[in-house]
Amino acid sequence: MIKTERMAAADLVMGIFLIIFGGIVIWSSLNMKIYKTFLDDPGFFPFILGIIFIGLGITMALSSLRRKGYEQIKQGIKNINFSRLFKNIQFRRVIILIALMAFYIFVLVDRIHFTIATTIYLFLTLYYLKSTSLIKIIIISVATAFLISTFFTEFFEIPLP
Repeated sequence: MIKTERMAAADLVMGIFLIIFGGIVIWSSLNMKIYKTFLDDPGFFPFILGIIFIGLGITMALSSLRRKGYEQIKQGIKNINFSRLFKNIQFRRVIILIALMAFYIFVLVDRIHFTIATTIYLFLTLYYLKSTSLIKIIIISVATAFLISTFFTEFFEIPLP
């Protein structure tokens, strides 16, 4: 029973996160440059994803509320130890990866060429995760960014930001 309650609490938190994230994605997609029509532009697919995220978030939150996930959250907030939380290496890694993603979305994209922005983001992420050697990280970052840019612009004919 305890595991179900904790999952209900996690579902409520994740549902709220998905709703907020979906709203941000929709807002961002509507602020992207429109070339011909909205259906042809780079903001269309993120717009659809935002709608899907909000729908999934609502479903998770409602399911959690029926299972009384808010009670487990209240109990968890009473027992939380912030100093231990910030010392947890996994928590810090997640925060740093979220910060890298925010840096990519809000600082790099639309200010420099998409391929260069994606290369920088991939390099920083792979380097932080120490996924492989430095030379392989550079090769993977450049090749992946180039392939993404090529596929979207040449094969799918979708202009990138």
